[in-house]
Amino acid sequence: MAQTTLPFKVGETIEVRSFEVGYRGAWFRCKILNIYTKEGKLFYSLKYLDYDEEEIHHTQAYQRFEDEEKEWLMVRPSYPPHYQERQVRKIEADQAPLVAVHGSWKVGDLVDWWKDDCFWCATVLAAKIKEPLQIELFPPPLGEGETYTASRKDVRPTLDWSLEEGWTVVPSMDGRGGQSVKLLKREKGVDHLPQDVCQTGKEQTEKCKTQKTERAKKQKTKRDTQQKAERDTQQKAERDTEQKTEVDMQQVGGIGEIRQNIDESDSIEAAVYDLEELIVRMEWIKSMLSADVGEGSTWKYKDYRPSSKGI
Repeated sequence: MAQTTLPFKVGETIEVRSFEVGYRGAWFRCKILNIYTKEGKLFYSLKYLDYDEEEIHHTQAYQRFEDEEKEWLMVRPSYPPHYQERQVRKIEADQAPLVAVHGSWKVGDLVDWWKDDCFWCATVLAAKIKEPLQIELFPPPLGEGETYTASRKDVRPTLDWSLEEGWTVVPSMDGRGGQSVKLLKREKGVDHLPQDVCQTGKEQTEKCKTQKTERAKKQKTKRDTQQKAERDTQQKAERDTEQKTEVDMQQVGGIGEIRQNIDESDSIEAAVYDLEELIVRMEWIKSMLSADVGEGSTWKYKDYRPSSKGI
């Protein structure tokens, strides 16, 4: 396999796995010290980052396990950033080209368990709320096949990497797929998901923002409708007042001219009604003038009494 088929460079941090008994199914973090070919095979000289006392390790990039014809890729890039769905802000702030997002762990999910300074591939056997996970390492020959109790903070989703497809979600042993895991990919500033991947926490946030905007628009429309109804009511009241004033003005013959009953009838009753109305108006004018007179005024109001001589 030619060196150009893999994108790794000297000085880069990658992960490497082992088929050695006792470490089957485990991934180790390493730094590339050298890349070379030997007898047409691609090799990497690696320094274990979590085992300071280990010597430089030389590994063949593609290996066959025991008598299998299939060649396994033994190296892969550093694992991408990963978050829980509820860590929405961290997911949005991370500018990595790919982010792994997972929800609550479920039975059957595949995880990488951090133990003894490496990651072990395992399957979740039990996931009770507020309790550690019960996991089982991959069975031989892909793993050691033992059962353990794992803290939730020490596990990450199991992913696979290939030169052709990059990072992908690994189907579970029963074939139902890693349903608790999603991959968020970024290309040229645009976030998108493969069609077979569930909605991410970022998409859920965008959906909530859209719903919030729609609710705000509905509330604004409701307020505008209420304000319009209030304006219409006020305008109607003003029109009614104007109409009433117009009617009252129509009852007056003209400026300074009072309509009298004797204008419409020559009867004695009409003259009496006019006299009574005149008395009422005079009393009203008198009360208005009395209210405006100060304490020092010398004005006095007396009832007019005709002289007996004029009778």
